[in-house]
Amino acid sequence: MDINNCWYKKICTNTCTESCIRYNCMKSLMEHSNLPEYLWSYKQLTCGNTDAEAFMQLKEIETNIDTFVNEGRNLYIYSENCGNGKTSWSVRLLIKHFDKIWNIAGFTCHGLFINVPKFLYNCKQSISKDVNGFEELCDNIENCELVIWDDLPSSEFTSYEHQIMLQYIDNRINSGKANIFTGNCDKDKSYQLLGDRLASRLFGCSQVIEFKETDKRGLN
Repeated sequence: MDINNCWYKKICTNTCTESCIRYNCMKSLMEHSNLPEYLWSYKQLTCGNTDAEAFMQLKEIETNIDTFVNEGRNLYIYSENCGNGKTSWSVRLLIKHFDKIWNIAGFTCHGLFINVPKFLYNCKQSISKDVNGFEELCDNIENCELVIWDDLPSSEFTSYEHQIMLQYIDNRINSGKANIFTGNCDKDKSYQLLGDRLASRLFGCSQVIEFKETDKRGLN
């Protein structure tokens, strides 16, 4: 462990040492989460007046992330614009969940980050060949407390893609497990592209938060 380059030190209150238990527990949670390593580092997120209310709602969820997860709540963060913090906020909420449970989590999966287009691609690939780690990932989707479904496509699902997504999301919602969705579609477009049954999970079973600011990549 390089304590001078610890990706977790921005929010950790412990004194950095070479044998930090908290670091090792958090690292295990991150490794099991399917979150790309370049997204591990904590980001200080800022907003203008346009999204101030949305940020306040998300900070409230972040403060009470244990309640959000334990009660199996759902959240849909969307914007017609790209690059204004949807994925960054979902990751921040996932890390906050880990930060709350690191000392009781053990070395198993307690939260997942799923890039939806990549997941659906691997679903199709797995029909004809083994995809490394994919079976374990699917098991973890069924069982872990929180799943981030990132980047719901802005093009129409095929019937196969719709069935796969509906199966996993339905199972999680019916089992009282928490989900956070991100996408670029409003209510009308979601019903058009995702189908009635799946879109109703976003807008009927979830708290919905819209971002309106333009692309801020590289500014935070």
